[in-house]
Amino acid sequence: MFDWLKKHDVQLSPAVQGKVLLNGAPVTGATVSRELHYDKEYVDTAISDDSGNFSFPEKSIRSRKPGTLQELRTRQVIVIHYQQDTYLLWYLTTSSLTPQQAIVQRLAALNCDLSDTEQEQVFPNIENPDFPHSTFSICRWENRKS
Repeated sequence: MFDWLKKHDVQLSPAVQGKVLLNGAPVTGATVSRELHYDKEYVDTAISDDSGNFSFPEKSIRSRKPGTLQELRTRQVIVIHYQQDTYLLWYLTTSSLTPQQAIVQRLAALNCDLSDTEQEQVFPNIENPDFPHSTFSICRWENRKS
């Protein structure tokens, strides 16, 4: 009866593991920003280490919004700021409130070279095959079926 008062778990982002290179060499000391949008904006940052590696923990919240009549989407944006330029590592919008396997897999291997061009990349939605995912990124992943 009062389901709209109930709080729901919402996963804004799975854990992220990434590596940033420039022409194959590690990018050290660059600021990586993760912006997550749901009912408000959540921002955190990381610094790439000597090997170009960076990471973010999983981010989840409790919200009453999923119980409302409005359909909310989660937006995930990850960028790197390097030598006065900003590069898009990940941009994705999803209506799912729970982890999605293909997104978890890609964010666990967010390996990018700043010399690559930004592309739209479409990949299968394992949980709902009729609605594939689409992301914009300079990162590349091996061709995988899932």
